[in-house]
Amino acid sequence: MQKATIKDVAKLAKVSPSTVSRVLSGNPSISDDTCKRVKNAVKELHYTPNTTARSLRCEKSKSIGVVFPDISGEFYATCASAILKYARMSDYTVLFTESGHNLKAEKDSIKALLERRIDGIIFIGDNSDIPLIQSIAAQSIPIVTGDRTVGNIPSVTFTNRETVQKMVDSLYKSGCRKFMYVGETPTGQSNLLDRYNGYTDALKKYNDTTSVIFLEESLHGDKLKTARRLFTEKIIASLPDVIITSNDLIAQGIISAAHENGINIPNDMQITGFDDSLSSAYFIPSVTTVSQNIDKLAKRCFSMLMDLINKKSAVSSIIEQNIIARNSAKINI
Repeated sequence: MQKATIKDVAKLAKVSPSTVSRVLSGNPSISDDTCKRVKNAVKELHYTPNTTARSLRCEKSKSIGVVFPDISGEFYATCASAILKYARMSDYTVLFTESGHNLKAEKDSIKALLERRIDGIIFIGDNSDIPLIQSIAAQSIPIVTGDRTVGNIPSVTFTNRETVQKMVDSLYKSGCRKFMYVGETPTGQSNLLDRYNGYTDALKKYNDTTSVIFLEESLHGDKLKTARRLFTEKIIASLPDVIITSNDLIAQGIISAAHENGINIPNDMQITGFDDSLSSAYFIPSVTTVSQNIDKLAKRCFSMLMDLINKKSAVSSIIEQNIIARNSAKINI
């Protein structure tokens, strides 16, 4: 008699071959009814998977996957460490992947995680392929997003938009009228888009301001180098009163280029950063920035994912940010 294939099992169980594969690998996201139908089909057809000893029970693997765009960055490295801390408290292991801001690499990373029999995913990637992320949730695979939003997928985010609005308002009250925004192109990343929209929303309230905006795709890479180039090639020709940046490294790159050109920060021009990186407090001048509770982000993401894995509901949450006033901008909060 001809040996049964996974397609034969799928046909008898009235599911897709990929669903059969997930059941055989013990993926916990599959319903009990589907598990039962697949197991019955396997038994009836005497099907033996090539990987032999794989369990037919829908049990947990006690491992999760986390997707980052660049784990070497301070924000992501801190977040990874915190997620690992909370995972260990629950006897979970963590598989980290990074995309390098590359869409194909991001897809491959997610595919690799799913093939490793993980219980769920924390996505803190680029969001470049929103349909891909939504399709994972549609397959009942537990997934939450951190510092980003993707449709109705449970998320933990920060008050990016409101915080930048508050910063612009304070700078306006201190006398700034010529504004500039410098940041990464926010394609697919809701956190960057919120920062940009917070800037533009705030300036809509004022009739006596000017605004110049530089959104650079290359700022996703070497922020210091790109920011220095932007200053010498574009910004120095017409200095604003203040530059709002989407990242501390961008602010530091501009500050260093300004110093080399004899421009005093904050007397000739003010500048703000974002993320409250370790170096921002010790830079000269120290960088006015925005602090984000990364530990709280990691804790909530992990807790929400555990709820989904255990078939409970998960409610999205927003964490408030704090503006840290230092020497690069005359700001009162």
